[in-house]
Amino acid sequence: MSPSPSGSEPAPRRLRPPGGIRSLIGAAALAAATGCNALALPAPPPTEFTSFAAENVTGLGESRVGGLGGDGLTVRASVPEIPDALPLTDRLTAIVEQEAADFRDALPRAERLEVDWELTAAGKGVVGVRLTRTETDHRGSHDAYSTYYYDTRTGRTAYSTELLAGDSELRELNRRVAAELKGTAAEAAGLYPGFRLYDSIGFNHDGGLVAEFDAGRAAPVGQGRIAAAVPAGDARPLLSELGERVLAASRMDPRAFSVESPPAQDPPADPRVPGSRPGGGDHACGVETNCVALTFDDGPAGPTDEVLDVLAEYDAEATFFLSGHAIRSRPALLGRAWSQGHGIGNHGDTHESFPQLSRAELDAELTTVDALIRRETGTEVDILRPPFGHTDGTVAEVAAEHGQAQIVWDTDSRDWTGISAEEIVANVVARTPPNGLVLMHDTEKHTAAALPAILEHFAAQGYALVTVSDLLGGTEAGELYYSMDPAANDVCIQLNGCPLG
Repeated sequence: MSPSPSGSEPAPRRLRPPGGIRSLIGAAALAAATGCNALALPAPPPTEFTSFAAENVTGLGESRVGGLGGDGLTVRASVPEIPDALPLTDRLTAIVEQEAADFRDALPRAERLEVDWELTAAGKGVVGVRLTRTETDHRGSHDAYSTYYYDTRTGRTAYSTELLAGDSELRELNRRVAAELKGTAAEAAGLYPGFRLYDSIGFNHDGGLVAEFDAGRAAPVGQGRIAAAVPAGDARPLLSELGERVLAASRMDPRAFSVESPPAQDPPADPRVPGSRPGGGDHACGVETNCVALTFDDGPAGPTDEVLDVLAEYDAEATFFLSGHAIRSRPALLGRAWSQGHGIGNHGDTHESFPQLSRAELDAELTTVDALIRRETGTEVDILRPPFGHTDGTVAEVAAEHGQAQIVWDTDSRDWTGISAEEIVANVVARTPPNGLVLMHDTEKHTAAALPAILEHFAAQGYALVTVSDLLGGTEAGELYYSMDPAANDVCIQLNGCPLG
């Protein structure tokens, strides 16, 4: 599905982005300048970001992002345009374009998307831009937020988690946010230290660190925006050098601002961003050690939380092949699995047998799940699992077009038949060869109950529990993988399944 300009609306040129705090700042500055003591302004809420008045930015304009609608979606979107800061406008435009495409592809009845912006800070060589996306779909209208920080010296636009010094600091922020939100509508299970969940972080007027979450991310969608503030004294040790600069800029008095000159060269490549996907291990499976890749299909579901808890307890990695309808019901579990370092793969939107679909239907199945995964994790996936292991030449071609290898299995736990936890354990223990690829389902409560015994068995054997990507090493898009052993894989392909699987 390609975007069509016909679904976009012109956005009015607006030099004054929305934000009630801005008018309060302006009024306070006026009162101070005139010596007026009659104006007593209420303190801003602690979960409100600082805001920088648009009229104080020399030459500030607005760039409309067009050509994003189509397929029943209407889009009105714009981003700031600051003289000598073209890389910022270009980067925000690319972000909005991807968000619009993913919204259209991921959700049924995506009707309307509006993207507005405001400045949260300007000074000390940085500009903060907070984007507010108002999405209208089958759930009604709801807001989502993301905040980015432009370095005027390098021309690079940073993610919100780059205000923090590293992954450990993000984990600490996540812990403190969970404590702040305890007893509210927010769900602790919906919080995890991922850069996509924590994609809107800024400062309040007391120097505290504020994290805000999209409607439907940390709490049911009807609760709207959820935010938590960490006091300045607790937040300061968590900050990176960029975070210190943004904090200083956020606390500066109202004044004129301009970017002195464009960056001298192209923006540098992104560093490793706190909360981005942990790198997989290099276990040299089949050479230096024996490995096992446990895979879980059809989730996320009710038992997925327990499965993730057990995997974390045993410091084991696994791979989850996710269905679109399940992700829409429990997006936070996808985020949690990804943030814990597990592999993520596409399992289609509706769990229909891929060979039974037309080429266009199959493409739509994969496109939908790609978009859902990207919305939750910010990343692409390079593996898929055909439902039921059914595939053919057309499936291989479409998988290749999506850049995804087809992953099947050489060991079937048969947990999908409704057998007991003990029987699941027996099947996995008896059937799994060294460096095996095991089919399981995180939709089954008996599978979660069987998992500790399975992990203890492989630990006793000295096996490493790894992701599919770690087990197989490099894979080729469109190709079919039952086993890491090339000869065994060829046999399984010829038989349309593995003899002992």
